[in-house]
Amino acid sequence: MKKRAVRALIIEGEGDNFCSGDDMVNLGPEGPKFAPLEDGSRMPHHRVVRLIREIQKPVIALLHGYCLGAGFDLALACDFRLAADNLRIGDYRSTRAQCVLSGTSWFLPRIVGLARATDIILSGRLLDAKEALEIGLVNKVYPFSEFKEKSKEYIQKIAELPTMCIGYDKAMLNYSQYNELIHSLQNEFRLYCKNIRTSDFGEGMKSFSQKRDPKFKGR
Repeated sequence: MKKRAVRALIIEGEGDNFCSGDDMVNLGPEGPKFAPLEDGSRMPHHRVVRLIREIQKPVIALLHGYCLGAGFDLALACDFRLAADNLRIGDYRSTRAQCVLSGTSWFLPRIVGLARATDIILSGRLLDAKEALEIGLVNKVYPFSEFKEKSKEYIQKIAELPTMCIGYDKAMLNYSQYNELIHSLQNEFRLYCKNIRTSDFGEGMKSFSQKRDPKFKGR
């Protein structure tokens, strides 16, 4: 049986919502108990967020209904966020005296800017799909009745891209968030040299010279 390469990863919720957030009922008055994991993470949420950022594949979140709290953390870590028009997204935790916990304070200002991130996190208000699109929090919004079909089309386009090249670009973006320009330039060159050895790079150059659409294999 021939193996199929993974070209993209999809994270979606089951049922009416992407994720309604933390289990507030069972946390108890003293809050959750945390113990360090083997990789140094303080909690499982952190391990998941790190894996999403470290994996050199595009990760796409399909958002519908409520996307709150821990679900909000998870969505922000993804590379792409596609939304249905019934989306209600944000971080309500401040309204219950809970701080953000799994990356929201890092991701959100980089996605929408510090002023907007401050408003969303501190006020605990929810955004609808229209506002989320306007401020760049989500990439696309589709009618809920067409969400599965339209998001599948978007995913297919992403999956047809040169996967290793996209992975290197993702790694460059991650690196640039906490390194100065000169180090980012050196990192870009290092990963560029890796990319030119891929099969898809050759296909990209060949298809350009032959004036045809490329057919990438993710290798």
